[in-house]
Amino acid sequence: MNAVELDSVTLRYDDVVAVSDVSFSVEVGRMVALIGPNGAGKTSLLKMLAGLLKPTSGRIWVLGREPWRARGLVAYTPQREEVYWDYPLTVRELVAMGTVRRRGLLRWLDARDGRVEAALRLVMLEDLSSRRISELSGGQQQRAFLARAICQGGEVYLLDEPIAGLDAPSEAVILEILKKLRDQGKTILMATHDISATLEIFDYVALVRNGLVAFGPPSDVLTSENLTKTYGGAAVALHLDDIERVAGWR
Repeated sequence: MNAVELDSVTLRYDDVVAVSDVSFSVEVGRMVALIGPNGAGKTSLLKMLAGLLKPTSGRIWVLGREPWRARGLVAYTPQREEVYWDYPLTVRELVAMGTVRRRGLLRWLDARDGRVEAALRLVMLEDLSSRRISELSGGQQQRAFLARAICQGGEVYLLDEPIAGLDAPSEAVILEILKKLRDQGKTILMATHDISATLEIFDYVALVRNGLVAFGPPSDVLTSENLTKTYGGAAVALHLDDIERVAGWR
């Protein structure tokens, strides 16, 4: 069974086409980088997979189910800009929110749950578990939200720009956590602008510019032709060093 499948998926907002005729599938236990310019439809794709948006046309399956039927199997983390970081929660309380579906709404603040402890250890935040979320650095906040996603017990992780704006050490920590999840059989789709920080560990790349420009292993997808279609000729030069190092310039 594939973890996700998209068949001719299109999403319109009134007269604006956000996603046009996208089709691809991903096996269980793979990591996929969704790469493209701002406004290319990456967030819309993730939200449709999470069941938060319904495609205008086409079909989506997540672990063989329609997205709204698979919500208990999916962990979605939005962009940092969509999160209200001043909410008075500690790290442990935030992570414990991931147990809501399993324990029930009235019991989510039982932060002694064993899964909470395990998730905090995995993201290396045990020593900061009593701090307010607002007191953490950007990288620590992203790790806390990953821990909450882990507590949800999901099989598919949908991450929207989790390393945007982070320094290199913080990026490395996040990516190492994602590798561990992939090694445990989880499937990860991550929107990102950062080619150099991701492509050496991802199984597939989806180049997106409202439609799907290319999908496949990094070495097959990262060609000058595909990048020009995705970013435009002037922007391709910005990625030249990354492409030469990861896949070779073709």
